Amino acid sequence: MNPIQTRRAKILAISSSFALIIYLIRRYRRYVILKKRQSFANRQVTTTSNTPSALPIKKALNKQFFHQLRVIVRILIPRLRSDSFLLLITHLATLLTRTFLSIYIAHLDGAIVKSLVQRNARDFLRAISIFLTVALPASFINSAIRFAESKLALAFRSKLTRYAYEAYFRNQTYFRVTNLDSRLLTPDQNLTDDIETFTTTLTHLFSHLTKPFFDVAIISWSLIAMVRQRKNARGLKEVPAMLAVIISVTFMALRRLSPHFGKLVSEEARRRGVLRFAHTRVIANAEEIAFFDGHEVEKNWIFKLYDQLREQTSLIITKKLWFIMLEQFLMKYFWHACGMVFIAIPFLTYDGPAETDDPIGDPLGISTRTEAFTISKNLLASGADALERIISSYKEIAELAGHTNRVYTMLNVFDECSHEHYQKASVTTHEGHHEHALSNIKKKMTLNQRAEGQIIESERDIIADNVPIITPNGDIIVESLSLTITPNMHVLITGPNGCGKSSFFRIVRGLWPIYSGRLHRPKPSSFFLIPQRPYMCPGTLRDQIIYPHTANQAFVDDNELMEILNNVELQQIVQREGGLNAERDWKDILSGGEKQRLGLARIFYHKPKYALLDECTSAVSIDVEGKIYERAKALGISLLTITHRPSLWAYHTHLLQFDGDGRWTFEVLNTEKRLTLKGEKERLESQLAGVPEIQQRLTELRQLLGEGPEENGQNEDSDGD
Repeated sequence: MNPIQTRRAKILAISSSFALIIYLIRRYRRYVILKKRQSFANRQVTTTSNTPSALPIKKALNKQFFHQLRVIVRILIPRLRSDSFLLLITHLATLLTRTFLSIYIAHLDGAIVKSLVQRNARDFLRAISIFLTVALPASFINSAIRFAESKLALAFRSKLTRYAYEAYFRNQTYFRVTNLDSRLLTPDQNLTDDIETFTTTLTHLFSHLTKPFFDVAIISWSLIAMVRQRKNARGLKEVPAMLAVIISVTFMALRRLSPHFGKLVSEEARRRGVLRFAHTRVIANAEEIAFFDGHEVEKNWIFKLYDQLREQTSLIITKKLWFIMLEQFLMKYFWHACGMVFIAIPFLTYDGPAETDDPIGDPLGISTRTEAFTISKNLLASGADALERIISSYKEIAELAGHTNRVYTMLNVFDECSHEHYQKASVTTHEGHHEHALSNIKKKMTLNQRAEGQIIESERDIIADNVPIITPNGDIIVESLSLTITPNMHVLITGPNGCGKSSFFRIVRGLWPIYSGRLHRPKPSSFFLIPQRPYMCPGTLRDQIIYPHTANQAFVDDNELMEILNNVELQQIVQREGGLNAERDWKDILSGGEKQRLGLARIFYHKPKYALLDECTSAVSIDVEGKIYERAKALGISLLTITHRPSLWAYHTHLLQFDGDGRWTFEVLNTEKRLTLKGEKERLESQLAGVPEIQQRLTELRQLLGEGPEENGQNEDSDGD
């Protein structure tokens, strides 16, 4: 090599080394930045994380996993005569049939190779014909395996979904799990994606493991039978021992070097759920965000959540790269070389007479050995593939452990919330829709405390005996409330925001737990709540009036429904919208006042003992509001009303007033006196409102007259003297 070429080679080597060093430094810096971001994101979402992701899965195959899987399998296969169990047996039958077909096809391959070595056209054509004939049922079995797996996954999903929905809607769990408990951040994802992913992974893993075990057992028996036919060959003891050593070493190496795929996949699913929740929040609050032009804030937040999901997915992809490389080397190339050695041992150590069925054309038995070698190679390749699937399924088992943990935790939380066992994160929030302004909570109870208050069902009265009002977050709004409300009382509930007005409704209705004291109240069907924004269900106009009844449960005819609409001055919408059976998006079609009056129509349909009215006439005119209250009282419905409108005082007999500092009063309502006091208060407020302006004008006049701020006072004193 001349000096010029040598110099170019050195320059190229130095440049390449320098570029490689720069690349490695940049990759290392990027790795450090990603690790810092990941640790920061994990700390930031600690308070909003789902419980499954917070539980580290150090080992997939542990007692916790088997216990969780056993509980869920009992749901999937409740009895031996269930449809899911029949599909499971069908799937097993197709897998076993495919294993025997694989062995038979391996022998056909050996017969085809033998006929080629012997140059026997007749045997070759006969073997090809048999092969094509067997291919038809083999193709059907392959398709049947996928069909049975898909049907089994669908059956499992249906069983688990029905069970989860029953638990979700039992005993108001759908409310408790999101308002009183903080372990499930995205129950919608748990009920949909997690169940689907779990059942699909479970059935695929079942198929992925069952057939390889069948293959290993039957193929091993076939190989042993072939070796036994060669009595003068070795390998019957040596090959199994060597095979066991290689499999054990491979399995231990992969197990020790395998990343925690269960934890990684569970965290990825959690981050995907948080991202979906952010999208749902934007959709639910689109109007408010548009009014405030808050799209930049929401966009940045969603991008941040997506980056967290992308980093987790990228981490999984990177870990799979090196693990799959090791897996492929050990179980594809290393095992292939070992398999050739295993096959060679019986042939190389055979010292008996030549085995041939054609002493003249093939005196050395080459065709027979070739046939045996082909059969052994095919069987061993199938067995190696089966062992590879068994060993490589460890990461799939780890992923299944993550999905199992999420589904089991969901069902466990549903069950505990149904039995009023809650766990709430320690986050300082305020009470609710009407009570966001409470900022001076003085006391806080210990979270996760068991609710020990007694709820006693009474015939008519509501009796609270030392019942505290405590939010699901543990904030004590009222330490002790004791009062008695009878059906002939109409109670007006007032107080500042965050004082416990709406919370009182939740306590009486049974939505919030009672931590101490005793509450006597009628059965839940005796109450009916009308909130400020009434819920408009999907369906017809008739469905809106009779909600939560369905058309089959309705106990009134159309004439009575029209009378109900007339009670709330809403009869005109029947003709306007096309009748009682018209289906519309009522949440968008009706105005705010119409929706409130349609919500009030429900109390005229159900006629409860107590109507809980929470600012439900804020968008209704005063004259229509008064007519509705008078008609409701005429039906014998006791009204418990939260309102700031003085026009409603005349329709109530008692006053329950909270002051926002934990104190309360319950007394007979004197409407005339209260109106007089309110008029005086407004008069004083208007007079005091002008004092700053008078003081400012006086200061200006003093400046114009050249008088000091105290001069006027001094003159008055001198005159007095």
